[in-house]
Amino acid sequence: MEILPQVQEALTYIKSVKVSIGDKLQASRVSYERLIPLAGQQDAVFAVEDRSIIFPDRKINIRIYRPSNHKALPALVYFHGGGFFKGSIESHDRPLRQLANLSGVVIISVDYRLAPEYPFPHGLNDCIDTTAWIMNHATELGINSHRMAVAGDSAGGTLATAVAGKLDKILCQVLIYPATDSSLATPSWSEFADGPVLTLKSAVELWEYYTEDKIKAAPIFNDDLSGMPDAFIITAEYDPLRDEAGAYAKKLRDANVEVTEKVYPKMIHGFFQMGGVIDQGREAIANVAGYIRYKLAA
Repeated sequence: MEILPQVQEALTYIKSVKVSIGDKLQASRVSYERLIPLAGQQDAVFAVEDRSIIFPDRKINIRIYRPSNHKALPALVYFHGGGFFKGSIESHDRPLRQLANLSGVVIISVDYRLAPEYPFPHGLNDCIDTTAWIMNHATELGINSHRMAVAGDSAGGTLATAVAGKLDKILCQVLIYPATDSSLATPSWSEFADGPVLTLKSAVELWEYYTEDKIKAAPIFNDDLSGMPDAFIITAEYDPLRDEAGAYAKKLRDANVEVTEKVYPKMIHGFFQMGGVIDQGREAIANVAGYIRYKLAA
């Protein structure tokens, strides 16, 4: 495994993050938020708005990135990564600002509830219900409900493809190194059991945090993928999630879904959020922007 200098810089930064909190779960959450600088500077966007959606039993916060004052723009609903138990609107703010500017598409980030306090399917239901709410309030939000996509990285990719299978009118799904197989038995899990970044031990823990029904929650075990929207799947060569994402891409193709795959050589899990240090992180954002711009064009 050849670690590129920029990747080493990111890994060194990650290793340098120290959090003196006794609670392991909370320490992990705080540590994840402290990785935000790896994304680079906070780009200016035409308009950024925080809103709260009030459902009968809960409140879900969203952040809307509007790249211009044009009306009825296409929209992409984004679900952040973090292993289902960490991450937030803030953790992914910087790459999503870049994505909005590069794509010309309204990006809407969803602050779904996290495990283990809210295990599966709470977070997934938040994502489904919020996306449906966005569709139903498209005029109010200034977006085009007929030109919509979903996306997410890691656990967020897992949520994105589940939402894509539950709601009609979604034109495409962008899955950035998605977690699709809870068995953790693919060759890349053996190859990269000790990382970098994501380890087998931490993956076992995150699935345990997330659900007792690992088969139902993992997309690879869904035997009916017919009718799913077109997919763009990004993977990293040195990521233990690499092979399960590839297997899911094949399963989608077998269900006659159009799939575009992009494997980033010598990249690590999480590089999409590391564009301030790793050039390929910015390249991945640009590639996603190009894909959704093309797919959501009127």
